[in-house]
Amino acid sequence: MDITTGIVRILNPVGQTIGAGFVLTDDGLIATCAHVIESAGAGPGETVCLIFHHTGNKANATIEPEGWRESEAEDIAILRLVGHLPDEVAPVLLGTGVGTANHPIQTCGFPDLSPEGGLLGDGHILGEITMRGVRVLQLSSPQITPGFSGAPVLDTVTRRVVGMVTSIAVPDQYGRLAETTFITPTETLRAVCPVLQLSDLCPYRSLEAFTEADAEFFFGRERVVARLVESLRREPRFLAVLGPSGSGKSSLVQAGLIPHLSRGAVLGSDRWGVIVARPADQPFYQLETQGLTSAQEDLAGASQAWLESQEDRERLVLVLDQIEELMVTAPEEVRLAFLARLMTLLVTSLPVTIVPVLRDDFYSRFVREATALLPWLERGLVNVPSMLTRAELQDIIEGQPALWV
Repeated sequence: MDITTGIVRILNPVGQTIGAGFVLTDDGLIATCAHVIESAGAGPGETVCLIFHHTGNKANATIEPEGWRESEAEDIAILRLVGHLPDEVAPVLLGTGVGTANHPIQTCGFPDLSPEGGLLGDGHILGEITMRGVRVLQLSSPQITPGFSGAPVLDTVTRRVVGMVTSIAVPDQYGRLAETTFITPTETLRAVCPVLQLSDLCPYRSLEAFTEADAEFFFGRERVVARLVESLRREPRFLAVLGPSGSGKSSLVQAGLIPHLSRGAVLGSDRWGVIVARPADQPFYQLETQGLTSAQEDLAGASQAWLESQEDRERLVLVLDQIEELMVTAPEEVRLAFLARLMTLLVTSLPVTIVPVLRDDFYSRFVREATALLPWLERGLVNVPSMLTRAELQDIIEGQPALWV
């Protein structure tokens, strides 16, 4: 999430930036600190001027009396925009601060060094403490300084804003606490403004496969994904992905391979279109529901029609996930017809890539029933190991992707 699209600069009467704020709702509610509003010479029921950081639009906002908490207490000011949000401005997504200890964060504020352009900040959450009887979250950040007050704090693990920068610690006589920051958690903001909705995005998928939408949380399998990409560089028409049950084959393809293809990991692959289907006992129907109309009558013709309808796509990647289910659930005549259509599609000149994802204990049966595919299996096949390396397991837990080209 790009929090800068929802950040505002709070101005004092002479037009100077004296703090930050952020958009909470589509109808123009904005959060900042009470002490920022006081520095602007305003208070509850009055109006302040602000600038949307993302667009540069200037606007006015009124300070909601019921959304005001004194700077000596919760230090919150809820503003209501006069007029409508600019088209390119979006509210931030709010999550909860509970259970965020050790999570990395990002923010953006407006210190004297760069009052207009904004200055990015990072760090991590240390945990929850109480100050003056008020619950706050303590951060460690080397950048946050005056001018960041009122800025949203993004938890980069949950991809949600979990609080608002409120204050920084004054270093003691030993120079300690220089990087200590305190933020008002979103739960406190919601207590002041009950219309706010907190929605955490959980990165853990239990036993479900990661999909392309979960790619930002898919870590630790770069070594195998690199092998998938390299196989497609050698043979862009076919890639069989084999591995034991539970080895993560589906996740590797959907959350690993596909996002890399969309970023151009194979020459021109940023212009490839992808269809993911699970054939099971109705393989043709599954393809038709994904946009390959009349696949049962003519799979090659359906693929050509799809490509012609997608003018921005130069190749179709057809991922057939858990194709072993076809072996055990589809009637024999349907199964054999489907495998024959796949072979016909491969020998056409159409720019199509077929990616069957298969449990390795079904390999011999697959070869026996799809003999014509054997040459393709020899040209494009990657085995997924059943065990993770120590480094992979550490990357999965810590959420640190490895780098590869």
